[in-house]
Amino acid sequence: MKRYMEHLVRSAEKRTEEFLAHQMKDRGNIADGAFETQLLEAKPTIYLLSAAAAVYVNQESRFYHEPRLYDAMNRALDFVIRCQREDGSFDYPSCNFYSAADTSFCFKRLIAAYRLLEAYEKEGDAKVLKDKYLWIMRKALDAIATGGFHTPNHRWGIAAALLQGSQLFKEPELSERLTKRAMMYIREGIDGNEDGEYAERSTGNYNAVVNNSMMALYEETGNEEYLGYVERNLQMMLTFIDPDDTIFTQSSTRQDRGKADYPDKYFYQYLYMASLSSSSEENRRLFEGAAHKIIRVNMERGDLAPDCLHIVMLHQRMKYFEFKEYGYLENYRKFYEESGVVRVRQGNFGYSVLRGKDEFLYLKWKSTLIYVRIGESIGYNRDFQAADMKVMMEAKEYELSSTVENRYYLPWKEAPDTSDWWKMDHTEREVLVKGAVRLLVGVTEVEGGAELSLKAEGISRVPIRLQLCVPSGAVLESKSFCMDTNPGASMILRDGDVVLHHEGQRINIGPGFGLHAFRGHYSGEKVNSHGYTIYLNEYVPFERKVSMVLQGEEGDILE
Repeated sequence: MKRYMEHLVRSAEKRTEEFLAHQMKDRGNIADGAFETQLLEAKPTIYLLSAAAAVYVNQESRFYHEPRLYDAMNRALDFVIRCQREDGSFDYPSCNFYSAADTSFCFKRLIAAYRLLEAYEKEGDAKVLKDKYLWIMRKALDAIATGGFHTPNHRWGIAAALLQGSQLFKEPELSERLTKRAMMYIREGIDGNEDGEYAERSTGNYNAVVNNSMMALYEETGNEEYLGYVERNLQMMLTFIDPDDTIFTQSSTRQDRGKADYPDKYFYQYLYMASLSSSSEENRRLFEGAAHKIIRVNMERGDLAPDCLHIVMLHQRMKYFEFKEYGYLENYRKFYEESGVVRVRQGNFGYSVLRGKDEFLYLKWKSTLIYVRIGESIGYNRDFQAADMKVMMEAKEYELSSTVENRYYLPWKEAPDTSDWWKMDHTEREVLVKGAVRLLVGVTEVEGGAELSLKAEGISRVPIRLQLCVPSGAVLESKSFCMDTNPGASMILRDGDVVLHHEGQRINIGPGFGLHAFRGHYSGEKVNSHGYTIYLNEYVPFERKVSMVLQGEEGDILE
């Protein structure tokens, strides 16, 4: 761990350099009338302060007891005080004002920095900093205890901050009030299921936020049930790491959906759980391997270390942990029934099947990604989304299906109260159904890829568009052509196969079919603007099959 601690310290020093540069611009004066290129917000300063405090008290850092850093921290705390609302709250100025939730997120960094100063700086000038931290936190707790929230994860950030505050400030009346308010949130029940999923399904962000809150709740109460949520979620997350070591985020309900990112923010959580004796032996081994790989690969990429030095320094068992295991799960097969997500990985190949999503199939060979959509423009409907999914894990087969009715409003039998269309309650109108289209999609795992079977029945002559979304910057090759894939461009594959060449992979796609040239409705149709789309087009009714299979890697000798 010593090598990785040095990486954490060096990265925190770079964040501190950013903090110092920020202070040199004298943004501490919020009343100077200067034009601000960024919204006025205390949170970024509070977060940078936690890194600054960590290197200020760390004897291995070049910023250890650095007077210039001390002065900057002192000024920064004054800036935070001036930003704090009269009720103790902080804003998230893009959307949340007088926000108890955002104040709770600030609180977790404030108390971490304070605890660092308490643990490492018993005497000296740090008392001035500690007093300011206490003043800010005491005031913030009033806002956290009386405010509300927007999203599921906010509840646990608020509850954790309240319990941390109740332990920090020992005044009986205050402590009791904070604890009572925290329990009001907790009695709603934690939104983590037995598979380890939280309500927001946010693998790219809010899973880690909730885990952090659960860890704080455990530390303040000693109740290991909170760690159970963390343990199950971290188990789950091991099956959401793709062959290129990025996180699969397409099932998220939040803004991280579709964003490819490395699991760096989970590093300290895997390390925390690996270093706990309460975790099972198997999970300690898996979590240790994940933490080890996250930090080593982070270093190899040349990225800043996860921003968690302040956490590691507060836990000696993490600070001096010795790694033996290394790596993620490379083979898994899991169905998350509640969210309707199948996750499979076999070495360098993996795929996901999703219920209720217009992009219902993702296939990944190392870093080469192909995802699949089906366009079916019927009334207001634009895309196939499976209402039902049948999973046969042993057979490695999945059946998706949906039925879309062709619906029309009918005139009111009695004159409505208003002639204003937008004020009419159209849910009360009689509806005429003129047929429907039923789509059945089968996904079968084959060696090196997958085969799709499509069956459409119902209203004849409805144009269906199978869309295979492949990376831009690749090459498509057939017996008849060789072409680059440009962002936002597309082709209709009318017959035969094509080979996709991308980052050393050769993926065979086909056979094609193209009975029409309709690429989608002018209104409400998604456009694959970043990648390239291969269309396979048919009219209802039809039955077709198409496969996407690894043919080999560039440099292989084909027989």
